[in-house]
Amino acid sequence: MRYLQYIMVIVLLVILSACSRGPDDETLKSEIQQRLDQQFADKLFKSVKLTRKGSAPRLDGVDGIYVYYNIELEFLREYNLVSWRGLNVGTLAAVLGATTTGIEGFNSGGNKKGDRLFIRGRLGYQLTEDQWMANTFTPIQTEEAAVVETLDTPSPGAIIENIKKLLDHDIAATRSKKDRVTLNELRRSMARIDLGHATLDQYYTLGTGWPTGSYYKFGKAFTEYANKHGLKIFNYASEGSLENGYRVNTGRIDFAILQSDVAEVLYKGWIEEGQLPSSDLRAIASLWPEAVHVITLEKNGIKDLSDIEGRQVAIGSIRSGTRFTAARIWLAAGFERLDQKNVKVLGRGNAIKALEGGEVDAIVIVGAIPDPAIQGLVQRRDDIRFVPLYQSTISKLVEQNFAYYGLPIPAKTYPGQSESVLTLGMTALLTTSVHTSDEVVMQYMELMQQGTEEIAQQFYQAGFITYKTARLGISMPLHPAAKKYYEQIQQQQQQQREQVPGVEKELAGEGESE
Repeated sequence: MRYLQYIMVIVLLVILSACSRGPDDETLKSEIQQRLDQQFADKLFKSVKLTRKGSAPRLDGVDGIYVYYNIELEFLREYNLVSWRGLNVGTLAAVLGATTTGIEGFNSGGNKKGDRLFIRGRLGYQLTEDQWMANTFTPIQTEEAAVVETLDTPSPGAIIENIKKLLDHDIAATRSKKDRVTLNELRRSMARIDLGHATLDQYYTLGTGWPTGSYYKFGKAFTEYANKHGLKIFNYASEGSLENGYRVNTGRIDFAILQSDVAEVLYKGWIEEGQLPSSDLRAIASLWPEAVHVITLEKNGIKDLSDIEGRQVAIGSIRSGTRFTAARIWLAAGFERLDQKNVKVLGRGNAIKALEGGEVDAIVIVGAIPDPAIQGLVQRRDDIRFVPLYQSTISKLVEQNFAYYGLPIPAKTYPGQSESVLTLGMTALLTTSVHTSDEVVMQYMELMQQGTEEIAQQFYQAGFITYKTARLGISMPLHPAAKKYYEQIQQQQQQQREQVPGVEKELAGEGESE
């Protein structure tokens, strides 16, 4: 009888082992190719080599497994995965269950036919009627930091470390409203404390944004690179563009990333709103394109902007560029001012939680395409809807403000997004003060150019930063060092053209024909 029990246990273990492996390699490879063709771009990639890296039980309540893999893809035609327009690395990562840092081989100038990508990904599968079925999207799970519930010492340093561990832990939607307010205020306070410490340690400071946003993630990648190469820079987690602009203008921080529309208004002033000109602001470079995302849930029945009137809407934190832009769009659309009783002033993370929790009917987020926080939201649920802006509203804002342009969010940018969404575009603009020394600005720009490829491996949108696009959408003076830097690049390019036989003659011929 005992032997029979042993045999049954062995058989059971064999069955479980077979099930844990999931689909075979050919099925996995076919699934990946199908995703590439249908959810990204048809006939752009060919799977060259698939290496399975194992599997693990799922932790999201689904009866199934995660299959981890490495794959080598070949480009079947030219394509730029870090272009200002079109689908990019961010969307590709979501399609393949990867992170953007798990994709190698893309170039800032675009890839040619025959180039190869190397990707580390993960797909979720569940067992249905003895068949392994792939889930449409598999968000990468991040490990949460352990939260220390008690303080063993009254030392300020120990208190700060414990608070940081608490803040690293996700602010769950299940927390009470009071807890969420407390944690947000702690986050603001910690950011200011860190900024003070960085100043004492003689770091140059870069104001970015909330940790869930693209500005902060770029700042993290760039400051790590800069510090490694001799320029001490601290990444300050601010509330957003308005705070960044004020702090640069008052000399509290040295560099900052602002929405280009906010930068335009801060520099020129907005007398109707009591905003005096911040004449010391100077531009360095446009970094990447951004878009206004107006998001709702299908059950809320919001089809266009007019449906939001009288509903609860989250429009960004108090000193964010999103809040500024949302108010502008609302007025340009011909509506009355947003009623304060219907508005919640929330950062992107809490805005998303409020939408999912039913506290608001719609949210507005200005971010990169795709925006990481929105990507996470759309991967979790299939009832997200994007609300387009009116063409008349976009045209009015574009005519009145140099920083704006009409921009479609391409179909397939986000999971389940089957149609293009018309919205308002602008750029993420790197700024500084006129008082920042030429030497420091020049060193900053040189590091940004030299480190593009390396920084892009940590934050892919760094690959968007090029000489061709660096001066798009800028409506304020360049810092003298930035102006000199661009002139030097232009001279170098001119010298290179002159060294190529026949180029000057061709250029002269073109000029005569015009």
